Amino acid sequence: MLIKLSVAAAAVSVAAMAVPAVASADASDDYPIPNRILKTTCTVDQYMAAVRDVEPIYYQRYMIDYNNRPPDIEQGARDRIYWFFSLDYAGRRQYSEDTATNVYYEQMATHWGNWAKLFFTTRASPHTAPISACSTRPMTCPCGTGTKGFANAGAALR
Repeated sequence: MLIKLSVAAAAVSVAAMAVPAVASADASDDYPIPNRILKTTCTVDQYMAAVRDVEPIYYQRYMIDYNNRPPDIEQGARDRIYWFFSLDYAGRRQYSEDTATNVYYEQMATHWGNWAKLFFTTRASPHTAPISACSTRPMTCPCGTGTKGFANAGAALR
């Protein structure tokens, strides 16, 4: 009887190993970048204005951290997030996949670990409302003339 049970257990083990498994390192709809960010049609300026208006404390904390970085890191973060928002859904999805599966993919993160926290966090609270509110904001930030709103958005905090 013991031999029959051993053979049966071995057969079940072999069958379980033959079934392909889903890769656990793949990006999901909300990791590492929430799907609502991948699909949004909002600009960086609209999104930042919405976060500023809907979640002012969360926005202020990010901008304080941002303003404590050297100018080249600030510029790099601005350039990188504007680049990300310029991508279509497929490009954003691929970027999300690349950052989920390759820890060294995003070089900006080696200079400032929280460079995209305002945009890519998976926390539901501060980021569900800004996505729905950002479409009512101007396409570019009214806080500065001739420059990207990101650069001037924290000027009052300096």
